[in-house]
Amino acid sequence: MTTSTATSGKVYLSVVDQWLDSLPASESDIFKEFAEITPSAVEIWVYAGIMKYPGTFNDLSRWVKMKYRKLDTRGILNSEISALHSDVQELRMAITSGEIKGSDGAARLASLEKELRSHIETSERMNKTIDKRGLTLAGADRVMREITAIFRDDPQFAEPIENAMNAVWAKIYSEMN
Repeated sequence: MTTSTATSGKVYLSVVDQWLDSLPASESDIFKEFAEITPSAVEIWVYAGIMKYPGTFNDLSRWVKMKYRKLDTRGILNSEISALHSDVQELRMAITSGEIKGSDGAARLASLEKELRSHIETSERMNKTIDKRGLTLAGADRVMREITAIFRDDPQFAEPIENAMNAVWAKIYSEMN
């Protein structure tokens, strides 16, 4: 993380803080709220891009990690899957070696395998949803950037396009939640 000093004499710990300070207070607050409630750094990056964030993804990602602690649900679920898989393997070995009676072990094994399959299905569903959201938002961001680039030399369209992009972004984001 690098520090920089603005012409106003303020010292910024990150490019993100400097960018947020350059925004109107209401937009800065809206972005901070969005960053706080959104679990995905990619979604925060896309939203920042729409708000003309000039920095890098790595700077933004570090800022998000520093300011808003996010729960790693994928990591937690994957560790639970690994633990369940290990439990299933141990139970199978115990049944095979005779430590646990076959009838008792079969019921516990069936229960553990069912829980393991459920966790795997949840993980796959979560990954598909996150990937779909990320791709949709990235596509929307790309379209908005292209439209902005096409009409950048025509100031009469700047405000209507900005308003339309904000409305489209809000609609897409609300439909995905």
